[in-house]
Amino acid sequence: MQILFVRDAQTPVRQIELTPWRVFKWLCLLLAVLLVLNVLAGWLLEAFGLDDGAQKQALSEAQYEHKLVELEAQLAEMNARLKGMDATRQQLLQEQPATPMMQPGGAMTAPSVPVPITPNVQGGQGGPMLSQPVLPADRSFTMRIHQLELATLNIKAHSDQISDQMQTLQQFQLASPTGYPLPYQAVVTSAPGFRVDPFTGRSSWHAGTDYGAYAGTPILATGDGYVIRADWDDEFGNMVEIAHPGVNLVTRYAHAQDIYVKSGQRVSKGDAIASVGSTGRSTGPHLHYEVR
Repeated sequence: MQILFVRDAQTPVRQIELTPWRVFKWLCLLLAVLLVLNVLAGWLLEAFGLDDGAQKQALSEAQYEHKLVELEAQLAEMNARLKGMDATRQQLLQEQPATPMMQPGGAMTAPSVPVPITPNVQGGQGGPMLSQPVLPADRSFTMRIHQLELATLNIKAHSDQISDQMQTLQQFQLASPTGYPLPYQAVVTSAPGFRVDPFTGRSSWHAGTDYGAYAGTPILATGDGYVIRADWDDEFGNMVEIAHPGVNLVTRYAHAQDIYVKSGQRVSKGDAIASVGSTGRSTGPHLHYEVR
């Protein structure tokens, strides 16, 4: 194929022969020129701050930085909360009531005085080792966010674990029969152990503690639990027994004048369950309290 170029009658005619190879070279040259112009235009726009892509990238980086600041603040707050919860857990462990002591013959009774603390003994610590958040050296936004999110999940898992432990300790404290069975300090008329029976005058075993009190005085549950017995007994008279789940103990309140609860009822520490009386095998108004 030939192309003829005619300027005027006096100018010789120019002809260009179009071959496939020549057309291909021209197209390659045109493409190269367009690419150079595109790169040059992008450089000029970026140099003068007119590049929309650069603005979008800057905006994206600002959003990433804002997200990082939020995550770091949440991480610091969770760390502080975790330390507070751990301190509370340690306090609950220190305040955990002493286990009732086993008396001769298998009877259980709560200690009358606090168990002394051995001097110069430091408490131990333990638990799983959790990784601390370590930011990578390149400070990559994606990597930093990923590390902070992982650290947040680790702290949340540890926080949930401590929360469960605290709940268990609190439930154990409430269920443990460590409260006082009367609203005021009463005189102990008979302690646990061997004694002279008030009716026969012979030596006999007394499994609980007798508190002398006015008739009608409220008798209080010494721990959370469920009433497993609230009826008449030939020797104990009107009697209430409470099971304390979680600590495998039963408390007995005997010789009551009136009973305020019934079998199967759930009671809390400090609830009035009966009143002091002198029913059953009794010489006068008192409360027979027993932990077994």
